[in-house]
Amino acid sequence: MERGLWLGSILLVTDAPQPPTIHIHQSVDLSPNPRQLKGLPISTHQRWTFYKYSIDLTMEEYPAKWTYAITSHLGCTRYEFLVAGRNETNWRFIATSGNDFSLSVSANERARLGGAGYMWKDIMQKHTECGGFHVHLGLGSQINADRIWKEIPSLKQWLTISGKEQRKSAVWTAAHEEDVTHAYFHYYTSHFDQPHMREAFAQIPHVLQVDDHDIFDGFGSYPDHMQFSNMFKNIGRIGIEMYLLFQHHTTLEILRHVSNDMDLFTITGTGWHFVKFLGPAIAVVGPDCRSERNPHQVMAGPTYQGLFPKVVTLPPSVQHCIWMISVPPIYPRLESTEHLAQTIATGKKAVTGAYNVLGKVTSSVAGVVGAKNAVGSGFNSVKRAVGKSGLMGSVLSPFGEIEILDELRDQWTHDSKDLERTYLIRTLQGIAHQKSIRMTFLSGVVNCCGAGLVHDPSHPTDHKTIYQIISSSVVNTPPPSYVMKLLHGGNKALYIPANGQRATPGTVTDTKEDMMEIFQTAL
Repeated sequence: MERGLWLGSILLVTDAPQPPTIHIHQSVDLSPNPRQLKGLPISTHQRWTFYKYSIDLTMEEYPAKWTYAITSHLGCTRYEFLVAGRNETNWRFIATSGNDFSLSVSANERARLGGAGYMWKDIMQKHTECGGFHVHLGLGSQINADRIWKEIPSLKQWLTISGKEQRKSAVWTAAHEEDVTHAYFHYYTSHFDQPHMREAFAQIPHVLQVDDHDIFDGFGSYPDHMQFSNMFKNIGRIGIEMYLLFQHHTTLEILRHVSNDMDLFTITGTGWHFVKFLGPAIAVVGPDCRSERNPHQVMAGPTYQGLFPKVVTLPPSVQHCIWMISVPPIYPRLESTEHLAQTIATGKKAVTGAYNVLGKVTSSVAGVVGAKNAVGSGFNSVKRAVGKSGLMGSVLSPFGEIEILDELRDQWTHDSKDLERTYLIRTLQGIAHQKSIRMTFLSGVVNCCGAGLVHDPSHPTDHKTIYQIISSSVVNTPPPSYVMKLLHGGNKALYIPANGQRATPGTVTDTKEDMMEIFQTAL
C-alpha cells in the first residue's frame, strides 16, 4: 500500500500446448504496444496446466479502468476492471456467500430459480450502473463439494465400513487421491464457467475466504474418530490445496517459499490467512477458520497470537477493519434444540418442554408436537437455520449418532466455542480501543441475510461496538419461512462475559449481544 501498487493476478487453465498471452493497458490508452503479462505455470492436473499471470499496477490520483486481452487458439477475449485512485477511501465492494446449490436442491428447482448465474447477472448490471465495483468479497462456499460422498464410489464404500477404529484407520490409496483431486477440479472448472458468474469473476477483482462446503459440509466439526481419520485428513488436504489454487491462484509449494505476507501467510503451518487493503482506510482480515477447526476449537491459540499483532500494527491510515469470518460469530441461539438432541442422544426420556419449543417454532411442518416425525422435521429445520445440507447425517448415521449435535457444534455460538468466541470479541474490542479503529464481522454460510452487534447500550459509539453483517446466498436457496421463524424465536438477553469467563444466562456485563431488525416486513 505504501508504494501505491495495485496487486492482483489472473488464473487460466488450459490443455493447449502453449500458454495463452495476456496484454493489459488502461482502457483509454489505445497505443499499439500494450504491456504483456508473463504466464507462470504453477500446477498441473492430468492434461491441464494452470498459468498464473501476476499484475502490478501503479495506482494514480484518480480511478482508472484497465483492459486485458486474452489471446489463445480459441481467439481473443477482452475484459475490463476498475482500479481505485491511490488515496481513494470510498471503495465500492460487494459481499456474497453460498455460491453453489446444496445437494437437496433439485434440478427442476435450480432451473426455476434461473440457474447458478441468475443473481450474478443482477450483480453485473449493478456493476455497470454504479461505474464498477472495486472488489468482491466472497465469504465461503464458492463451490458445494458435499457431493463427493455421493459421487465417488470409493468414498461411498468407506461409509459402509462398520466400527469407528476401522473407519479411522482405513488406508488412503492412490486411487482415492486421483478420484478426489479430479472431483474438485471438475467442480471448480464447471461451476466457475457458469454464465454471468464467469463474467463477474473476470471483471470484478475478488478476495475469497474458505468455508466448509469448499471442502464438504461441516468439515472440522465431526467427532474425533472421523475428523482425524485418513479419509477426512486427506480430503481436507486436497480441498484446501484446490481452494488455494482456484481461489487464490497459488500453491503450498509457492507459499512456503515466500518470505513476506503480502498475499497469504501461515502462523502455525496449518491454515492460510490474509490481510488485504481496500484503499488506505479499510483493511480486510481473512482468518482461515477451517484448517485448524475441530470439535473443540475454530483456530489454535498460537494462530490468534500471530494474527492480532498484524492488526495492531496496521498503518495509522486504517480506520475500519473488516473480519471475513464465514460462520457468523453473532447469531441467534438454538439451545432448546440442542438440549432435545442431547437428551435423545443420551437415551434419556425427552422432556415435554423441549419438544414443545421445537414444535412451536416449526409448527408449519412439525405436525403433532412431541411426535417422532415432528422431532425429525424440527431437526431438519435447525440444519437449514445454520446453513447445513444434512450431509453430516448421512456420514454419521451408520454409527447411530444424533448428527444435529455436530451440525450445531460448527457454530461460533455453540458452547464448545464459548471461551474462544469471547476471547476473539474481547481482544478486538481492546485493539479497537487502542488504535481507535472500527471492527466489523462480515459473514455468510447460513443462507439468509442478517445483522447483529455487540455493544455497550450506555455507550453505543465506543470501541465495544462491533457490527455483524451476514450475506444471504448468491446462488443457493434461502431458508423457508418456518426456519426464519425459528431464528426469530429467542428473546433472552445475551451478554459477552469477561475474557476467560463462560457466558452465564442472566449475567449482565458491559457488552450486550443483539440481532437487529433490518427488514420492515415480517416473514
